[in-house]
Amino acid sequence: MDRKHQPHRPDDRHRLPSRLPWSVGRHHHDARQRVACPEPRRPCHPARRGDRGTAIPFPAAEAGLPEGCERLDLITSPAMVPGFFEANKKFGEAVEQYCLQDAPRRPSCIVAGMCHTWTLRMARDLGVPCYVFHGFGAFALLCIEHLYRQGRHEAIASADELVDISVLQPFECKILGGQLPPHFLTSTSMGSGLMQEVREFGMAVDGVVVNSFDELEHGSTALLAAAAGRKVLAVGPVSLCCAPSLDPQSDDARRCMSWLDGKKAKSVVYVSFGSAGCMPPAQLMQLGMALVSCGWPAMWVIRGADSLPDDVKVWLRENTDGDGDADSKCLVVRGWAPQVAILAHPAVGGFMTHCGWGSTLESVAAGVPMVTWPLFAEQFVNEKLIVDVLGIGVSVGVTKPTANVLTAGKHGSGEAKAEVGAEQVNSALEKLMDGGVEAEDTRRKALACKVKANASLKEGESSYNNLEELIQSVSEN
Repeated sequence: MDRKHQPHRPDDRHRLPSRLPWSVGRHHHDARQRVACPEPRRPCHPARRGDRGTAIPFPAAEAGLPEGCERLDLITSPAMVPGFFEANKKFGEAVEQYCLQDAPRRPSCIVAGMCHTWTLRMARDLGVPCYVFHGFGAFALLCIEHLYRQGRHEAIASADELVDISVLQPFECKILGGQLPPHFLTSTSMGSGLMQEVREFGMAVDGVVVNSFDELEHGSTALLAAAAGRKVLAVGPVSLCCAPSLDPQSDDARRCMSWLDGKKAKSVVYVSFGSAGCMPPAQLMQLGMALVSCGWPAMWVIRGADSLPDDVKVWLRENTDGDGDADSKCLVVRGWAPQVAILAHPAVGGFMTHCGWGSTLESVAAGVPMVTWPLFAEQFVNEKLIVDVLGIGVSVGVTKPTANVLTAGKHGSGEAKAEVGAEQVNSALEKLMDGGVEAEDTRRKALACKVKANASLKEGESSYNNLEELIQSVSEN
C-alpha cells in the first residue's frame, strides 16, 4: 500500500508488536520486508535499541514490473498482478536463503502474511512454528471459513444473490454475492490457483495471529479456532502499542493537526478510504458535494488526487481548502495524513471509512463512530460487524464493490457512474453527527469499545495474555 498512501505510513498498520521473536511479511498488499531477529521480550514493553534487521530487496524488475513496485496499490493494471506474485516467490527464495544460510541467528518462529505461502516450507526446514498474520479481523476470517464450508469457492454466488454469513448468534448477517471476499468471486486477477494456495497455507500453519482483541468481535476468535482447528491469537489493537506521533518532516501532518486544533470537539468528519481505495471521479464528485454542503467540517484524504480529471481538479480547487486555512470547511489532504493521531484528536466526531480492518480497528481504539462505505475485499463483511453487530456505525448504503486490480477492473475507472448521491451521503452523516438519540447511542457504544480496547493490552488482560502465550509457545519450541 503506497507509502502507506496518504492516510497511513507503512509502519502504521498491520504490523505485529515488536515483541515477537521473528516475523516476515504483513499481507498481500505489502511485500517489501525487513527480516528481523530480535530477542523475545515481554509484551507491551518498548523495543530495545540495537535490535537487528536485514532489508531484503523485493525483485520487482526481475518479474517485469517497474522498479520499486513493491505493493499492490502501485500496480496500475490487472495484467501486472501475476508478475507481482511471481516476484513474491522470488522474494521468498531470497529470504529463505538468508535465514537458512546467512542469518547470524536463526529465527525461533515465523509470522507471515497470508500470501507469503513459501514461509511454511521454510519454517518446517528450520523446525520452528509458523503463524499466519492476516490483515483481516477474526469475524471476517470466521465468515470466510463458514463460506468455504458451504462450498462457496466451488458454487460461486451470482452478484445479486443474498449469501448468509450469520456466524454469530443472534445476529443475522447477509451480503450480496458480489460483495464477497475475493476467495469467492468468479474473476480475480490473482487466479483461483493462488487463492487455493493461500487457503492450503492457512490450513497448514500452526496458528493464526490477528490484529484485534477478544472482547471486540463477540467471540469470533474462539469460534474461528474451533472451526479451523488451530490456535487463534488476538494481540491488538497494535495502534495502541505506541502513542500517536507525527513525522517532524511532514508538512501534511502539521497542517492536518493545526487545522483540527481550531475546530470544536466532536465536530469534524474525517474521510479516508485507505491506502488502496480509489473511487471513480463521478462518485468522488458526489461525495465532495456532500462534504462541502453538510453541517460539519470535514477532513478529506484523497488518494491519487493529482491523476484526477481536470474538471474534478478544478472543482476541488474552487470548493475545498488544500492549505489548512483555519476557517475552512473542507480540508483536502493530498499527501500523507497521520490517521492514528487524527482519530485521537478531540475535534474528530466521526470517521467515513472504507471498512478496511486496519482503519476499522484504529477507529475502535480511538472511540470514534463510523460512516461505512466499503469498496472491496472483505470490507462488506466488516461493515456488517460495525453496523449490525457492534452498533458503532451507520451505513452510507453502497451495494456495489469498486473496481480494483484484484477483481480485474480498471483502477479508478473514469467510466463508472456514481452509485451513491450527495443527498444519500448527507443522510448518513446526519444520522451519525446530529446529536440525536440514535447518534448518541452509537457514540456511546464506540466509546465503550475504546475502553475495552485499551484494557485488553494491560498486563493480565486478553491481548497481553495472548501475546504472552505466543511467546511462551515459541520459547518451548
